[in-house]
Parts: sequence; structure tokens; C-alpha cells
Amino acid sequence: MNETQKQEVKPQEGKILELKPENIFTFPDGLPGFEKVKKFVILVNKEDAPFGRLAAVDHDLCFFVVDPWVLYPDYKPDIDEEDLKKVGISARENTLILAIVNIPVGKPESSTMNLTAPLLINSQQGLGKQVIINNYKDFNSRHPVWQKEEETDNEKSNTGNEIQS
Repeated sequence: MNETQKQEVKPQEGKILELKPENIFTFPDGLPGFEKVKKFVILVNKEDAPFGRLAAVDHDLCFFVVDPWVLYPDYKPDIDEEDLKKVGISARENTLILAIVNIPVGKPESSTMNLTAPLLINSQQGLGKQVIINNYKDFNSRHPVWQKEEETDNEKSNTGNEIQS
């Protein structure tokens, strides 16, 4: 695309946004299940914080995303060096890692985020890839976004091995 061409994206609210080429991220392999969808933009709205949206430029497709450390500070993904090379990442400061969020219809309290296969984005080169982390067994592909506040200390320590009378 040359600089005189304009691209637009229509997020689900129906607003059409004009995009600058430098704000478009290319996923050369697409995303699993959406391999033909290559160009995305990240939409951020302070009313949706801490969530953003990964919206396809040329298709009617949009994912909720979140910086996993905002909701799960202990997240320590082990990302394969080959995956880093595929998106041209050599320095961590150019790296954006996002988790895709699943929000069930009518049950936002049951929302989950995929910590085993985050989105790896080179913000300087505009390249992205969804990767499966090396330590995927340490995390959950359906990690609860909202921790249950009503869980008491007694419930946390109850392992189910006690005999009840």
C-alpha cells in the first residue's frame, strides 16, 4: 500500500476509523483459525480499560485483548527464540505481548484469557504472531480474568480431603 491510499477499519460499534500505515500490524501467518486475515490494528478506549481490541483491517473480525501482566502479575512466558526472530524482535523494548480474552455472552464475570498462546508483536516493525509459549503447561488457556472475591481463606485451604461428619 502506498502512502496516498487510505485504509479504514469498522469496529463492532459501527464507527469507521481511518488508519495510518504505521498503526497496522501484519501477522504473516494470520491467527490460528483465521490464517487469511493478516492485517490488524489495536484499538484502545479508556472506557474499556484494561482491555483493548485487536481488529482486522480487511475483515469483520475483532478480538478483545489485554496486557496479561495487568491482571496476572506473575505471568512469566518462556518464548522460543525462533518465534522472536520470526517477528524481528531482538530487544524487549520493542515487544508487545497481549492475551486474547474470551467474554461469554451474558456472563462477563466468566471471562478468560489465553496465557498459553499470547500475541507477540514487534511494535517497531509492525509484525505479529500468535505463539505457544515453551512453558505452556505452567499456565492456562482459559485463565480466569476475574478472581472470585467471595472465596474465603477457609475455602482456599479446603483441599477436599477432609472427612466431613
